[in-house]
Amino acid sequence: MYLKLTVILGSVIMLLHIIDITVGQAIGDDVVTQYGQIGASVTLTCGNIDNGAVEWQLNDSKIIQTRNVELTRTKLTLFNIDVSQEGQYRCRNPESGRTYRTISLMLGYPPGKPQVTCRSVRYPLNVVCLWKLENQTYLPTWINVSYRYGTEDVKQCSAEEALQGKYTIERIQLFSKISYTVKVTATNPLGSRSTITQFIVEKIIKPDPPTEVSVSPIPNQPKKLLLQWKPPATWPDPSLFLLKYRIMYWPEGSTRYQMEEDCSKQFASVVAFVLMLCDLHQPTCRVRFLLGAYVFTQRLRSTIKLVIS
Repeated sequence: MYLKLTVILGSVIMLLHIIDITVGQAIGDDVVTQYGQIGASVTLTCGNIDNGAVEWQLNDSKIIQTRNVELTRTKLTLFNIDVSQEGQYRCRNPESGRTYRTISLMLGYPPGKPQVTCRSVRYPLNVVCLWKLENQTYLPTWINVSYRYGTEDVKQCSAEEALQGKYTIERIQLFSKISYTVKVTATNPLGSRSTITQFIVEKIIKPDPPTEVSVSPIPNQPKKLLLQWKPPATWPDPSLFLLKYRIMYWPEGSTRYQMEEDCSKQFASVVAFVLMLCDLHQPTCRVRFLLGAYVFTQRLRSTIKLVIS
């Protein structure tokens, strides 16, 4: 309950932030928080002042006018700002010491377009969608995630899941030609960007790599090796949805390879006559194996190496 209240409060603060970026977004303890984009310009306003002198300070140091700093009586404009100019600005009367306004300036970037990837590792149980921003914003950024199947009602991802950077779609529709649509929106005080992706479940099946992969010699067969593995631990039921495997192998540094495919077994013994690909004048033969699991036409591979004496 506390976490949900915190998320709701954060959303309310975010709305306040977006109302007016140039004047200042969040006010508390007589300090205005204002946001600016690195490399751009920002103007700070002093507010109501008397007829006395006006001085601007950054972190208690007096600001003077330069090529990238413009001072007027009530405004301070910073051009081509960088992170060194982030901090607490104060507009004050140097004679009386009265502070007219204190502004906390936070610098960063608007969010880039979220990069979204959806795949089914545990087919037919669910689909997992992952996302990340294409840039670092250096500012508080909120993520909103929603999805729908076909024209059904839009379902909203919880704030807790959005913060984790992934969402699991349960009870997926199998063997359907109707697409799922996922929308991820990133918002911060400088802007908002969205990504919309669509998929059909059977086209995003990507099993994890096989596990417990091992290579061993075969007694009395010096030109053969035994390659063994088990199905991915994340695959729910290998007997119901049978995985297929592809193995490619070749001497390191060579472009010649041999391949075995559709080895539909939980354990497999393949890879014959590997040494025939090697230079027989070399005392050792370093062979690279590429082993992957797939369903239909989707593949995801893992690589192992072995040195044969």
